[in-house]
Amino acid sequence: MEIYALLALMMTHFIALIVPGPDIFLILRTSLAHGFKQSVFACLGVGLGIVLWVFLTAFGLSTLFANFPFLRLVLMAFSFSYLFYLSFLLFKSAKAKATSEIDTSSDKNAGARHFFTLGFLTNLSNPKAILYFASIFSSFVDKAQSLMQVGILVAVISIQSVLCFILLGKIFSIKKAREAFLSRQNLLDGICSAIFGFFAIVILYEFLIEIFS
Repeated sequence: MEIYALLALMMTHFIALIVPGPDIFLILRTSLAHGFKQSVFACLGVGLGIVLWVFLTAFGLSTLFANFPFLRLVLMAFSFSYLFYLSFLLFKSAKAKATSEIDTSSDKNAGARHFFTLGFLTNLSNPKAILYFASIFSSFVDKAQSLMQVGILVAVISIQSVLCFILLGKIFSIKKAREAFLSRQNLLDGICSAIFGFFAIVILYEFLIEIFS
């Protein structure tokens, strides 16, 4: 693969990363509510999810979906179920009485494993990731001429993903941003709940279309 093709992939991947989706809103909420340290674990979880998608794509994700359509349906069912679950948790947080401190009703004792798992599962349920890696990214993988080139793609995209999300986590955890969040936590949790619910409804709609078409 030529260097310009790799740069084109990195630019395409960067745009895919920053387009608002469940991953972005999870990191935003984690950074604002819990700070940079905890957001790093969420970023690493999201990053592991992306690494998994990259490996699956490199070894025939689109072909797997074509030969076993039910796997895509199973993944879609998991996606909308998990996103509805996150939406419900955020809705409960939004209804809680606003205070001047971080809302810790649901995860006050949560540690690295909690946020890492949350990031990982959120990425696996991200419809944008499913579409991107099964279509756009797979087209770049198909152009790779050797296993070494595939390995380079996997390494570059994986590292780029983790670094981009950690940078976003750092930006969102700035003190003034956190203070603004704390003063409007119920409102912003409600907005995030609606966003996660929207993504879940979109996937559910596509799931039903595929089932009954």
